[in-house]
Amino acid sequence: MADTFKVVYTPFHGTGRELVPAALRRLGLRHVLLVEEQMTPDGTFPTVESPNPENPEGFHLALELAEKEAADLIIGTDPDADRVGVMARRQDGFQLVTGNQMGVLLLNYLIKAKKKQGTLPERPAAIKTIVTTEMARAVAEAAGVAMYNTFTGFKFMAEKMGELSGREEVIFCYEESYGYMTGDFLRDKDAVTASMLIAEMAAWYRMRNMTLFDGLDELYGIHGHYVEKTMNLIMPGLDGLRKMEDLMAGLRSDPPRDIAGQPVVTVRDYLPGEEIIGAVREKMELSGSNVIGFTLQDGTNVLVRPSGTEPKVKVYILARGEDAAACQETVRRCTEFAEGLQGPQTK
Repeated sequence: MADTFKVVYTPFHGTGRELVPAALRRLGLRHVLLVEEQMTPDGTFPTVESPNPENPEGFHLALELAEKEAADLIIGTDPDADRVGVMARRQDGFQLVTGNQMGVLLLNYLIKAKKKQGTLPERPAAIKTIVTTEMARAVAEAAGVAMYNTFTGFKFMAEKMGELSGREEVIFCYEESYGYMTGDFLRDKDAVTASMLIAEMAAWYRMRNMTLFDGLDELYGIHGHYVEKTMNLIMPGLDGLRKMEDLMAGLRSDPPRDIAGQPVVTVRDYLPGEEIIGAVREKMELSGSNVIGFTLQDGTNVLVRPSGTEPKVKVYILARGEDAAACQETVRRCTEFAEGLQGPQTK
């Protein structure tokens, strides 16, 4: 497979230009195709509007090369090479794999590979953030791997890893914003090892005549369907901060009883660290962050948190449903709920 599998790589003018191609070649891949226009380090990023691997627009040169060379996979790392974005083939061409999707694929692949090799720890664990898809929990727990949540940021995941040391062995950590950490030897997100693992996994699926999206569909068939969306509610102006504070205060004092036509079954307030189910309040392990989460009857989660650096409130919709259509409908309805939080004066 290494003789025929083709990977297109771009560092977006950043620091991955040396290490990522070297890692892919050491993996045994013979066809690592570089986007030459983007291999030169340049802080002005002249060939892209944004070097963020979450944005498909940045991959236009990589897409041209991939189509020309009939490549199987496109990998792009951000300028400091700690996050990685991937475009994989679908029937109608290449499509960006979201951070949520890639994390689920990698977690599943690691578990399967370690089981086959006999290297899965006796008490394996994985870690994700509270705003990352709960599909990862379903995949992990179905395989006997414990899943833990932390607040956003790899420093929290590294802290949790240290806390678990000696009791459970963490095999994988990730967050929805394209950051992945494998093992415990490097306690931060790293695009070099992630790129290598992603290429290895994609080649494994290719051996089964499957793409990464085929692999996702296989997992959906086992664990149910999940779709995610992140919204930014912009609240500019001199009174923007007050509006953000009022929004969070209102959600705390009078949480919604239903969202998207479904009853809210659980409210999680991560500031005091309380979980509220009906009239019962219980303490949670996590506390001290200005985040409020709502779990709906079908397992969908909606989380709301204000940005600490920008005049906006972020809403994370983590939908769960019987099929893709049901998830998309839930996302649509949750989007309407989130837009209502913004208020007519800020639309």
